[in-house]
Amino acid sequence: MWLNFYRIVFVFTAAFLCACSVPEKEKKASMSQSIPDTSIRYAKRFLLSYSDELTIIYLRGNRNSNDTTAVFALYKDSAALRGLSGITYAVKVPCKKIAALSSIYATMFCELGMVQNISAIDNIDYVNNHEIISKFKAGGLKELARAPQVDIEQTVALQPDIIFTFGMGDWQKDLDKKLEQTKIPVAISVDHLEESPLARAEWIKFFAAFVDKKQLADSIFGAMEKNYIELKAIAAQTIYRPTVFNEIKFGDSWYMPGGRSFMAQLLNDAGADYLWKDDTKAGSLPLSFEQVYAKAKNADYWINLSTLRTKKELLGFEPRYSEFSAFKKGNLYNNTKITNSFGYSIYWETGMIYPNRILNDFILIFHPELSQKLKSDFFYYEKLK
Repeated sequence: MWLNFYRIVFVFTAAFLCACSVPEKEKKASMSQSIPDTSIRYAKRFLLSYSDELTIIYLRGNRNSNDTTAVFALYKDSAALRGLSGITYAVKVPCKKIAALSSIYATMFCELGMVQNISAIDNIDYVNNHEIISKFKAGGLKELARAPQVDIEQTVALQPDIIFTFGMGDWQKDLDKKLEQTKIPVAISVDHLEESPLARAEWIKFFAAFVDKKQLADSIFGAMEKNYIELKAIAAQTIYRPTVFNEIKFGDSWYMPGGRSFMAQLLNDAGADYLWKDDTKAGSLPLSFEQVYAKAKNADYWINLSTLRTKKELLGFEPRYSEFSAFKKGNLYNNTKITNSFGYSIYWETGMIYPNRILNDFILIFHPELSQKLKSDFFYYEKLK
């Protein structure tokens, strides 16, 4: 897949950090001394606030909880940290040496005009972004995670200002003790646990705070939000709502997006009837083939089929896929319109930032009769051949 899973946390000492397990009353104390950023309207997994010369970020990193799991104090002058309580990580900004251990995060900084500040990525094979590829070929980027684990030796040698990586939403299990000892600050992103595409897209404001690009992030998000709302209104004009399901089976499990996931919301906004819409989980549901077949055998559409581009490839994974009605009708669509030589789609890099583009594609798939009202052709999706 497009990113690796790492369990990382770092505990600062001395003047910059308090203990990792910050008492909730101290977190609330530091929050009460700052002014919340009321422009954060959708995201629930992080908060921004401002206090004198500081930007304070509250990260809510647990899967089933909104409890604060880490507090970042972003400063330009360390004197601003004096007397501050409840801080997990202190980070000088703008960060000039960033390790972005996902093609999503690296592209996020490119959209913010900060490609020059990216010093490391996870694995170049996952990348489509031409700026990042060019910088890598010129020797300006290190790969820190071609193997399943982060290369600790290279990471220590690089000494990035911060590492951005992925978490599964279990703060204790997301910790990596080896990296903890390096004392390099880490931000573990749980954007995928947001319950709407606009909430996930709003994470550009989280990343922007570390490079002092708030105004640009607000502008990018605002333009995207406006278009998303316009497209949603277009999709709402139709009465017909075709049934749809997602993904394919890997090993023994078929991981279906939960009913409160951002994907479920996207499908609803596109005027589709997602078959697992009544589920109450934001993450993925591990299902058996039989469970999916029982519910989706007569579904109208099937989308997001890994990296596959043909029916023949699909049947190579599981011959029983031919029994689905969507397969028989040819209503199979995947986000593989633009991929790199390794088969990884640009969808994974930019779809989080621009869910309006995904919504545009879904409307074209589920409601082609509305195509004349749209301004764009397909961005990410194509029909399996």
